[in-house]
Amino acid sequence: MREIAIVVQRFGKEILGGAETLSRVFAMALNSNYKVTILTSTAQDYVYWHRFYPPGESDEGGLKIIRFHPDFERTTYFHELNRIFQSGIQPANFSGLGNEQKRCWQKHVSQLPLAFQEELIKWQGPYCTNLFNYLRKNSTLYDAIVFFTYLYPTTYFGIEQVEVPERVFICPTLHDEAHAYLSIWNRYRDYKLLFLTDEEMQLARGLWGKINGAIIGYGIADIGEVNLLPPSDDEPYLLYAGRIDSMKGISTLLDYFTRYKEENPEQPVKLKLIGRAVIDLKSDKKHGIEYLGFVNEERKFQIMTGALALAIPSSYESLSIVALEALMVRTPILVNGNCAVLAGLVKRSEAGFAYSGYSDFKIALSSLLNDRELKRDLGQRGRLYFCENYEWSTYQQKVFKGLRLEE
Repeated sequence: MREIAIVVQRFGKEILGGAETLSRVFAMALNSNYKVTILTSTAQDYVYWHRFYPPGESDEGGLKIIRFHPDFERTTYFHELNRIFQSGIQPANFSGLGNEQKRCWQKHVSQLPLAFQEELIKWQGPYCTNLFNYLRKNSTLYDAIVFFTYLYPTTYFGIEQVEVPERVFICPTLHDEAHAYLSIWNRYRDYKLLFLTDEEMQLARGLWGKINGAIIGYGIADIGEVNLLPPSDDEPYLLYAGRIDSMKGISTLLDYFTRYKEENPEQPVKLKLIGRAVIDLKSDKKHGIEYLGFVNEERKFQIMTGALALAIPSSYESLSIVALEALMVRTPILVNGNCAVLAGLVKRSEAGFAYSGYSDFKIALSSLLNDRELKRDLGQRGRLYFCENYEWSTYQQKVFKGLRLEE
């Protein structure tokens, strides 16, 4: 049986980050036909990279995992490097910059010394010398080694340890963000790249030039036509589902929704938020904002099914898993149009709205509230788009083709 290694910065059933979830789904797509090994750090959190899991080999859900301790945790040294790198730019506002501003930024960061760029990425973490040593000694055991994602030392320093470069694949999960413009990433164009969307691949071409890439997308096990019995709630509501973090655009979503409620005090509508909060967030009954915290999968889909739309305010996505889940259960999506990936998903699926400011947001929300048939029509389109593009067996075939592992 062929053997495949997947290298990712952190991995575990408790870890629900986008790239980490993607790596697990990718592994499961291969695991029925191939022997898959996950190579990762012992860290659980992505802020400090504390050692959490025991090092060494384990088995989780039929997947073989080998974990290695990070050499160090993230310190103030990294934050000072990052301050120098940012040079006054605000990362949270980067997506709103014009093309000329981004070109100037790219020129600026390309002039940063290579040693500084590598030091920045090394101390961002997790930097795992023992993982790199393992790859150097054992890479020939694997028919393919797939690295997730572009930004971390496990990928940047890991690929150069592989004895046969032709066996390296990189799933970059590339975002249009400030760090993506560093010149050190240009080395990735020498390897085979696996993308989630056409927009991500086009971004890679714009940043790195000629590339060897394929679009594999994502796969979700279809819950089908199960009656999810959405919560009984007389008031219509928008839903946000995911990590509640300032980098996900939460502040703008709360601001837009609060403004809408103040302008339309008689309009019955709520904003419900589910997920783990890494910022201070409380319910605001006056403005119809309800924070429900973390919920299990069944409850999540129940709440999602009953929503007017799923709101996705993030500017930085290479793919939104929760958006695909919404399409699967016939819930429209209301997304930040400054994110090319999300705007592209709305355009192709015809299953929602993309907004570029409060005015667009207000028009979309009013349309959903005033035309109850609109949700049904958008939902039907979304369901059809999901079945044609993201159904599990379709995804598996794309993965096999991307790795050239067809039986």
